[in-house]
Order: sequence, then structure tokens, then C-alpha cells
Amino acid sequence: MALASSEEASVIYKQLLDCYRLHGVPNLFSTFNVEMPSEDRCKEQIKASNIDGLFSEFADNVFNNKSREFAYWFGDENLETDNPDIRLYQGLITELINTGFNNQLERNRGVYKITRESSPLLVLAIKFYSSADYNHMRYLGNERIVGLKILGHTYDLTKLVKTKPGSRKHRDQTKRFKKDGFTMCHDEKIVKVATRWYYSRVKYSGPKEFCDKMKGKEFTFDPSNISNEIKPCDEAMGYPRKD
Repeated sequence: MALASSEEASVIYKQLLDCYRLHGVPNLFSTFNVEMPSEDRCKEQIKASNIDGLFSEFADNVFNNKSREFAYWFGDENLETDNPDIRLYQGLITELINTGFNNQLERNRGVYKITRESSPLLVLAIKFYSSADYNHMRYLGNERIVGLKILGHTYDLTKLVKTKPGSRKHRDQTKRFKKDGFTMCHDEKIVKVATRWYYSRVKYSGPKEFCDKMKGKEFTFDPSNISNEIKPCDEAMGYPRKD
């Protein structure tokens, strides 16, 4: 949304992608096609209902081969400040956040409510998204398939992650997610709430202006309801709420 809505942010993002060509910049997804268990191995483990074992094998491969990249990515204090490549990379991430995730009028006044310091999850998301994008890694999700496409090769993970509602496997999966503290939510709702957050916090001055712009549309919007709906996004992004 930020890249599609802002030409300035899009230019900065393209410069960020170019950073992965530099020797000093860690590229997490550069060898994910090597760390992924083979297709035959996936089929074998799925048939044996050893899903946890398959995830564990993949995680072990990643952490064993990518310890340097994870050390860089999961803590900005670990990044080498004397490395010019890293300084450029870090600076572009900060610039992208300032430009793409803050309201234009507030920026003109020198006000930035979303910053690198207040939104470590956004920093991490930008690193993950940009590295995956640079390595031509795509998530595939539709009625037919759920999987990953890496460097032109498609990994079909449908049987691994997709379950039929009401089935025992689906119930077990739901219990495991809830036990781990995750809130269950449909993908469509996540996209809808994230979009409303962007329009309320970045494109417009707040939920009220967003609702005013939506008048006459198919749905009726209420600023209070929108504010409550986007609260999880505010918390995740480190946006300073008044309530």
C-alpha cells in the first residue's frame, strides 16, 4: 500500500533493493531454495503426518546456515556502523519509514509519528519483504494452492498448511495457534484493517477525515469504530494513540 500510494517511497524502496547487490548487506533469503526440504522430503513427511518435524528440519537448516543474517536482522545494535554498505542500507530503511508511513502534512511540519525507533516490527518487516522481493520469492495463495515460489521453482505446501474447516487437523491447528498466543483472523480481514489503518494514519489526518472521504460510498463508516478497529495496527506500528 505504501509503495503503491507514494512515488517517493517507491523510489526509496528500489534503492533499498539495490543494496542487496552490495557485499556488506546481509541477504536472508538468498539461499532459501537450498534450505527448503526437497519436494520428495515434504511429501514423505506430510504422508507420515510429521508436520512438526518438517518445520523443525527447515528451521534448523535456516538457523544453521543463516546465523550471521539473523544476528544482523533481529537487532539493529548488531549492525556494523563502520560498514558503509550497512549505513546506506539502514539509512534507506529509515527514509522509507519516514516517507511511506507518515502523513504528508505532518511531515511538512517535522512531525513523524511512525519512526524506526518506535516501530521495530516495521523495520523487520521491511527487511524480510525486501530480501524476499530481491530474491524473487513469492507467496502463492488461492483456492487451488498454498506455497512459495523461489527463483522460479514452486514449492506446493498446500497439504502442509491448508486444513479443511471442521476437520480434526484444522481443530488441532487452531488449538496450537491459540496456545501459542496467536489471534485467529481471516486473511481478508487483516488486509481490510491494514488498508483502513493506512488511509486513517498516512493518507488522511485520522479516522474522521477517512470517514468523511468515504461518505456516499457503499458502506457507512464511523470514526470511533474505525479507531477501535485499527488499534491492533497502531500498537504493532508504535503509533501514539490518545486513548
